[in-house]
Amino acid sequence: MKKIRYWLLALSLVLGLSGCYKEGTLHASLENEKVYSEYDLPQGNHDYDKDILEMFKKYNTLFLYKYNPRDIYYNTDEYVGGTYFPDKDSTAAGLFDVPSDEAWVGKQIKLLQELWLDYYPNEFLRQGLPLRVFLVDSLYSAKNGIGSPVKLLNNNYLVRRGVDYILVTYGSSRIDEMTKADKYEFKRMLHRVFLDHLDIPVTPEFAAIGNYAIFSNVNNKPYIYRYGFINWNNSSTPQRDWFSYIDAIVDHSYEEWISDGPSGFLHPSKDTQGKIREKYNLIIEYFKTNYQIDLQKISNDLSSYGE
Repeated sequence: MKKIRYWLLALSLVLGLSGCYKEGTLHASLENEKVYSEYDLPQGNHDYDKDILEMFKKYNTLFLYKYNPRDIYYNTDEYVGGTYFPDKDSTAAGLFDVPSDEAWVGKQIKLLQELWLDYYPNEFLRQGLPLRVFLVDSLYSAKNGIGSPVKLLNNNYLVRRGVDYILVTYGSSRIDEMTKADKYEFKRMLHRVFLDHLDIPVTPEFAAIGNYAIFSNVNNKPYIYRYGFINWNNSSTPQRDWFSYIDAIVDHSYEEWISDGPSGFLHPSKDTQGKIREKYNLIIEYFKTNYQIDLQKISNDLSSYGE
């Protein structure tokens, strides 16, 4: 997986981007052999700080509710943060974060464990989680214009990933107001972002099933299911096709996959040649055999959504 690569990148950013990162002592964990810039644990003296420390020991990842915004807004050398100018009541487009309310971080951690982390073996998480998981209340983007960022709201994020981090939301009293639909949407985004972050390479067996030449002619679009593809816009290469299946599996329950509905990719009306079933089975078996992960269980399991 990518932790070693991210470690090297994070270290180079700390040492090389002096305009973006504070100079100072790097904190290394001898046990885990990793450099984490200025962050140390525990960040406070709440009961949940002990849980976060245990999570670091278990997963080798920092779950941070105190952070420097530059670590969210710098994507390598690109700054993606927005700016509000109170004197002019104007906004420069970009991202805006609202930090977690510390009174609610304990519940936020429990929710992440329940909806996300519990679905994967500890060793898989240790190898696959990014260096840092930022815990925030909300993250949104705003457009350029006159007015505050909230008035110029462009997009709300539930989960977002950067070069060496994943950012998760709901660190406030909003967590007690989550509906069943809210939990479903948050859960599917947690898994999609995490699995995309892992960048697991497509297998030769999967790649051999599809004829990717069909994407050179838009007239083939109505027939994508016949060729074993489920997403015209995201399947033009074997790797993109692989990701489109993984995303769809954690997005849709098996009942949806076999239904005669828009997500019924395994229904005979769509999978007329059996190629979708062949690809689906390959991915399910690959994750079970190599990682001991039941990928379909993520979307099948409704018990954690609440009422």
